[in-house]
Amino acid sequence: MNLKTTLITLSCIAGLLIVITFYVVFYGSGGTYVISSFGSNAGIFATSTSNTAAQTGEATSSTLALASSSASSTTSITAPAVTWTQGNETLSVVSASISGSQLTLGVQVTMDSVAECVPLTLRMIADEQGDLSPPATPQFTFPDTGTCNGTPGETYSAQPIVFTLNNPVIFPVVLTTGGTANLLFEVTQNSDGSLSVQLPPSAD
Repeated sequence: MNLKTTLITLSCIAGLLIVITFYVVFYGSGGTYVISSFGSNAGIFATSTSNTAAQTGEATSSTLALASSSASSTTSITAPAVTWTQGNETLSVVSASISGSQLTLGVQVTMDSVAECVPLTLRMIADEQGDLSPPATPQFTFPDTGTCNGTPGETYSAQPIVFTLNNPVIFPVVLTTGGTANLLFEVTQNSDGSLSVQLPPSAD
């Protein structure tokens, strides 16, 4: 009689455990994952233990961070402050833009009467020790020749020269024309977010 009672009790307990397990698996209030897509960037901003309000907050925060990292500034220069002679050519910085961690300078190249390769000697001052960082752009590539060889008498507007910056960007960004001119200039950010390209304040 005691064995029968024990078996019945154990059967009831097992049945109760099965019901509880079934409820937890199929009706439990597990959290959901919030996936937000920003162009080619997608990420999961919440875990299964977070509630909906927390997930929404985290997604918003990540959106702002991505927007901040992809923010850009652009300026066009009507009267270039930085112009120099290199060999037989005259070069001027006519525009500047920053997108993410990339600085793009638009350099106008005016050829003289000689057909020759225009060397790209622009460098960025990488640190306080004066180390020089070359641009990601390996050389000038003019549209009519497809090379660094320019056509005599031609003016090439806003040839893009790209530098990779630290993230976050620290202003001013100091550069040198290199070559025989070796002229220092800087890119600074104005209060309205636009950029200025100018000689350093101490330069004559």
